[in-house]
Amino acid sequence: MIRKRVVEIIHEACDGCKAEGILSHDVNIEPIIEIPREEEFGDYSTNIAFLLAPKIRKSPQDIAKILIRHMSFDNVCRKVELAGKGFINFYVKDELWQQALSEIHNNGLEAFMPDLGKGKKVLMEFVSSNPTGPLHIGHGRGAVVGDVLANILKKTGYNVVKEYYVNDAGKQIETLGESTYTRWMELKGEDVVFDDHFYKGAYVKDIAALAIRQGLFVPADRKEAIKYFAKLAGDTVLEGIKGDLQSFGVSFDNYFSETTLHKNGIVEATLELLKTKGYAYEQDGALWFRTSLFEKDEDRVLIKSDGEKTYFASDIAYHSDKFNRSFDILIDIWGSDHHGYIPRMKAGIEATGGRKENLKVLLIQFVTLLEDGKPVGMSTRSGQFTTLREVLDEVGKDVARFFFLMRKSDAHLEFDLDLAKKTSSENPVYYVQYAYARIASIFRNAKEDGVGIDFLNIKTGRQIANDDKAQKEDAVRVDLLTVKEEIDLIKAILHLYDILEGSSRSLEPHRITFYLIDLVSKFHSYYNKTRILKNEKDLTVARLLLLYILQQVIKYGLDILGVSAPEKM
Repeated sequence: MIRKRVVEIIHEACDGCKAEGILSHDVNIEPIIEIPREEEFGDYSTNIAFLLAPKIRKSPQDIAKILIRHMSFDNVCRKVELAGKGFINFYVKDELWQQALSEIHNNGLEAFMPDLGKGKKVLMEFVSSNPTGPLHIGHGRGAVVGDVLANILKKTGYNVVKEYYVNDAGKQIETLGESTYTRWMELKGEDVVFDDHFYKGAYVKDIAALAIRQGLFVPADRKEAIKYFAKLAGDTVLEGIKGDLQSFGVSFDNYFSETTLHKNGIVEATLELLKTKGYAYEQDGALWFRTSLFEKDEDRVLIKSDGEKTYFASDIAYHSDKFNRSFDILIDIWGSDHHGYIPRMKAGIEATGGRKENLKVLLIQFVTLLEDGKPVGMSTRSGQFTTLREVLDEVGKDVARFFFLMRKSDAHLEFDLDLAKKTSSENPVYYVQYAYARIASIFRNAKEDGVGIDFLNIKTGRQIANDDKAQKEDAVRVDLLTVKEEIDLIKAILHLYDILEGSSRSLEPHRITFYLIDLVSKFHSYYNKTRILKNEKDLTVARLLLLYILQQVIKYGLDILGVSAPEKM
């Protein structure tokens, strides 16, 4: 809202420069608006002068001076200043912040959220863990990053579908079948050799024991028995994964089976397309993809010399199918060890007729779980790992989701289990939730004092009196909110727009977490310095309105994170 008015000031200044011949009429540059880190540099800042410098061959500092001279900002800013070598800083009037608070109250938060997507269709694929073992905490981080990013994109105008790609074909499923079959034989009293490459987790033996306990029919032929156990174990593990994700608050619109790509002939059709276009060739008995035609990467095998299709072949077919389902943007969330896979995947998309720019890949760095200051190790095949379920049982959904978003997704994360269990301000989840609960407590106290707050009805955009008669729109004296901490809180509330926009553009959900921590820090500081209740009535009501909207913003942010907002703690 205010940010848009700052953009308008800049556009009008550029138009003025065009009218005077300072700027060419074909120069159209969208200004970048940022919030300065230091309060002394104003409320907003732009680098427009640096962007224009190559166009008009003047220094950014001179351009900034010219732009400021052509700005009509008195209705919005108390001053606009040149800073450094060409930055322009905007200092917004307090009454603009106060008016903005009233507008949010009258129209609701959703009315002021950015519409970046304009209804574009986005397919987000994440987690996609092989159904060969339970989800571990690394999967948990990818799950919450994907889920929260989907929420952010939906809030900013995108039509989002969440998909889990089930790798239910290939060698790892066969190995799972062998592992489970061998445990089944062992439980039946047979002498067995459990190979090093087998899955050793307790869940494998549990599935084998289930087959015995339920008297399931197992084919006598070893090869058929392994196929049977591969299907049984894969299905059982996948159901467990779905259950863990549900407990974690993560749901998917689709579970897409890799097997269907082969059964429906999609992989074969894709390979034929690549051959027809001249992007696939045979060498040494194998079929290769000409990756080097599209990216700085070596050519890759699609079909091995023994006739087995590679995962890469399936992945090209899968991503081609995604675009064939009319999605505008594909977002994949992978583990950081898949970094080298990005160029070849983009090459595959381009070769099959898609636009590689429409594939966005987020890499999730590893998670180290700390307990008593010491890391807990993880390895799926060895069975020495910490499952997502174990973490959820220890700290709960809210804490787990919040903690996984306390760092940028491509940075290594240390999950401090001891900190996560604390019920004090040291725990950032508790710190944010307590702010919401504290405001709820203030409202209860206000009611006991006879100060009605029924007029705080943000959903309808109207101010409703205690006797259900409509009040005037100016019933709440927001102009009384003049304390610096109050203005700072209003600014922080309105910065939700900027945070959402930035998170959506950069695909960085952790920004919401950081924003909430900073927001409630401002609230706690304000609460400790300011008397909310038992003031002159108009001032008390104005402060209650401020806290009501603040509470809605906290809840709005927590809802995006999939974290609860308790009324009492």
